[in-house]
Amino acid sequence: MTAIASPDLIAKLDDVLRAGSADLRTRMLQEVAGLFLNDAHRLSEHQVGLFDDILIRLIESVELRTLTTLSRSLADLHLVPRELARRLANHDDADVAAPILRNCACIPDADLIDIAWMRAEGHLCAIAGRKAVNQELTDILLMRGDSNVLRALASNPGADMTSAGLAMMVDAAERDGDIAAALVSREDLPHRVLADLIKQSTPRQRTRLLKLARPEFRDAIRAAIDAGLAAKPVQAV
Repeated sequence: MTAIASPDLIAKLDDVLRAGSADLRTRMLQEVAGLFLNDAHRLSEHQVGLFDDILIRLIESVELRTLTTLSRSLADLHLVPRELARRLANHDDADVAAPILRNCACIPDADLIDIAWMRAEGHLCAIAGRKAVNQELTDILLMRGDSNVLRALASNPGADMTSAGLAMMVDAAERDGDIAAALVSREDLPHRVLADLIKQSTPRQRTRLLKLARPEFRDAIRAAIDAGLAAKPVQAV
């Protein structure tokens, strides 16, 4: 049985939670987290649950730096204490929440959607950088995010975009060259969207996009320029 269930440690935990100082609580959190990280690869789900119960009791009233370190240490693990991860992902401070939001696979999409509706750009940027972002979540990020969030989505091949979402991206790309450059590099960019992007670009931007585009897209870009731009001149900048 893992050491987390030892009578001495449980008794020590109860003392810390009842009367311990903030410094003692922090040291206890670091000790328990260290035990978990050392044994995480061989723990059963039941044992992870024991750690979860204890760690969520210890994270109250500890400094942000300690929580940020904890979040970073847990984010890439295959098996993570689920309630602890959920609370860290919902933390008010984006530095604490971001590692879990960006990397932790155990956060349900429903929780990510709630966070995307409620939180600000630091949280949204982290969600936009996840390995996979579903269409509903992507649309929320596009509606609520600033230019940094949109850049993160445009450059994330795992962000699945609806037709409406792609249209929003093209509109944003008209004002932001970095978004346009990220879009033309995407493997899933439909040719019609590519054509819209090119039509809304200045001559200087088109030259840049042509250089940055994937080789298989360059003919489509040239075709869009030849077919559509003569009828609608664009003022150079």
